[in-house]
Amino acid sequence: MSWTSLRWHAQGAPARAAWRAWARGDIDDAERLAAHAGHRQHAHLRFLTSYVRGNYEQALTHYEAIRRLYPAYTELDEPAAHALLHLDRPAEAYAHVQRRRRKRPLPPDLVSRMDHPLGVEIDHATVLPFADHALAPYLPAVDATLDGHPVRTHIDTGGTFLVMGTRRADALGIRLISSGKNHHGTTRTDLYTGMARELTLGDVVLTNVPVEAMPTLRDDQDLVIIGTNVLQRFLTTVDYPRRRLLLSRRRDPRQAADHLALLDGRPEVARVPFYLWADHYMFARGGFGTRQDLNFFIDSGLVYVGQEDGSPPRQACLYTTARRYRSWGVHRARAARPHFSVDEPIRLGPLRQDDQFVATTPARRVPWASFGGVRIDGLLSHSFLDKYAWTLDFDRHEYTFR
Repeated sequence: MSWTSLRWHAQGAPARAAWRAWARGDIDDAERLAAHAGHRQHAHLRFLTSYVRGNYEQALTHYEAIRRLYPAYTELDEPAAHALLHLDRPAEAYAHVQRRRRKRPLPPDLVSRMDHPLGVEIDHATVLPFADHALAPYLPAVDATLDGHPVRTHIDTGGTFLVMGTRRADALGIRLISSGKNHHGTTRTDLYTGMARELTLGDVVLTNVPVEAMPTLRDDQDLVIIGTNVLQRFLTTVDYPRRRLLLSRRRDPRQAADHLALLDGRPEVARVPFYLWADHYMFARGGFGTRQDLNFFIDSGLVYVGQEDGSPPRQACLYTTARRYRSWGVHRARAARPHFSVDEPIRLGPLRQDDQFVATTPARRVPWASFGGVRIDGLLSHSFLDKYAWTLDFDRHEYTFR
């Protein structure tokens, strides 16, 4: 039975209301309503709400309850594996997938992560200045060393650990294995996986870092991306105004205090809860115009620059379909353009920005339209985030903006 069929076969008004809340991205309401939704619906919804909040141990408890009651039900098998990986238990994730997939081949990247677990060494809060690059105004970069090779890496929360082109991986000596298909933006492409032995960021050293490689990352897109799952290893601040990346060890009060001191007491302007689906898909509540109930995929790597009516080039902060823009009150002719400026405010939590620039995806269907059944309304990116020092706390599942 699929997620959709389980949802629509929910018995009783409380179960249906809980699933509607989940689909809207009202995570608190979905959890509250799940208490009245019956055993199967309750366990399923509580798994989901715990999972996206990063409460992985709790999520796995609910998963085991479902598995005992309905051993043939497989819809949550993959999220359960991701939960184990987020808990740094790759051997258990391997055993879980091996048991649930039975005779089907195991993902090659999972096998390598079990055999070569990720390691992190960070002795103190670390500051990495942004590096110069043609794309730096639109996609910040920091210098790094990758398997002994100096590289310029770009910070992009739309990626996993390390993401690069297949040619770049070959040049760095990273052995790749075919791993199916993936999306580069809205383009479907081949996916290859591998592992970097060592990634050095200043005084920070990561070992056995998973790599995703795609042939579409070439020519002017021949970049090495540091994604969400690298940033997730730390308390991270992307300080756009002062052009620097701050990293400190998670759950280390001393390093956290040093990290905070590096921000020079700059006042907070907002705290925004975020949710995490699968390995790296962060989403949070936002708004456009009068709508304040939207869910945005927080992907800092959208490099879309355009001009309108002879004005200077601008980077788009929001990316979605023409149909979405029309539903939010944008005139049909304007929404049909590839990009346009908007007078309507765009929001992330309590943050509000006016006079922004947005882009329209030509794809009628986008790969990020739904995360686990939660409706995703658009992709919010760098040109919104770059006004702030943006701290990502993966223990609290909370963004702090200064």
